[in-house]
Amino acid sequence: MKMNSIVRYLDETQAVPCPYGDVRRVVTGGEGTANIHVVSVTKGGEHFHKAYDEVYYFLSGTGSITLDSETYPVRPGTVTVIPAGMIHSLSSDTDEPLLFIIIGTPPMSIEDDRAAPQKP
Repeated sequence: MKMNSIVRYLDETQAVPCPYGDVRRVVTGGEGTANIHVVSVTKGGEHFHKAYDEVYYFLSGTGSITLDSETYPVRPGTVTVIPAGMIHSLSSDTDEPLLFIIIGTPPMSIEDDRAAPQKP
């Protein structure tokens, strides 16, 4: 199967509100080889994804991320790899949001039960 190239622009992607900020789903819903979402939040509640792996790349802000029961500091340049099924949460150290990119695989709609955030 031949994949078509995709070019998108963050400033042309609608922000979708979430409880502690917003997300811009730049490439999503199975359009490419991975979902690419840009997230700006002060907190992300504890959740997991049934069959959806994520990589977070932090662009700005400082805080912490908890992966299962281990908590790690995050700052610009931090990369986290979060396998499907791993419970994770995050929070900013200040009122300033954490800005990060999520690369999610396999590419699918975030409303798909396999990718949708699930409460532990």
